[in-house]
Amino acid sequence: MPDLILLGGGGHARSVLAALLAAGESVRGYLAPEPSPDWSLPYLGDDDVLDGLDPADVRIVNGLGSIASTAARRRLHDHTIARGFTVVGVIHPRAIVDPEASIDPSGQVLAGAIVSAGATIDVDAIVNSGAIVEHDCIVEAHAHVSPGAVLGGEVRIGGGAHIGLGSRVLQGLTIGSGSVVGAGAVVISDVAPGVTVVGVPARPRPNKEVHA
Repeated sequence: MPDLILLGGGGHARSVLAALLAAGESVRGYLAPEPSPDWSLPYLGDDDVLDGLDPADVRIVNGLGSIASTAARRRLHDHTIARGFTVVGVIHPRAIVDPEASIDPSGQVLAGAIVSAGATIDVDAIVNSGAIVEHDCIVEAHAHVSPGAVLGGEVRIGGGAHIGLGSRVLQGLTIGSGSVVGAGAVVISDVAPGVTVVGVPARPRPNKEVHA
């Protein structure tokens, strides 16, 4: 099996690395703009190192997370695929994934997360630590369900959406592509694509006027 190389040296990359090691994977090292302090994993250089690697010899794990926009993570994924590499994900052994759930090979399900029956986790999507994705949910490509967030049954999370820390989305709702659900928000109605909602109940965030 080709070696694993982790992209990223930040907090999410550290959680992904912990999941890989807990799953018994061996990781050659990580790529990042600069070395991260206190990492025992070998630092291999920045992303340009990929140009000197044979895609047949290594597999890539996307360790870039998101706080709101997932665009940078998606660009990194797409750029890596365009170079001919295979991007793989991880399921932490302390996550609970129902046998009837579907996890894309590049998806990430981290420690303590629950993915219930009939749920689908698409390409490069993240179900972060302690998040709950209930039955028949769909988490589309590159979306991020943050730690402690809960999706009720039959929720659809559009591509690239970010579901904030500890938020709640009621059953049957749709969160549009590229939208953001703020930390701690409780979503009780559909969210249009590209909209940020915050609060309890969640409402679109008002535009802030900027005065010179």
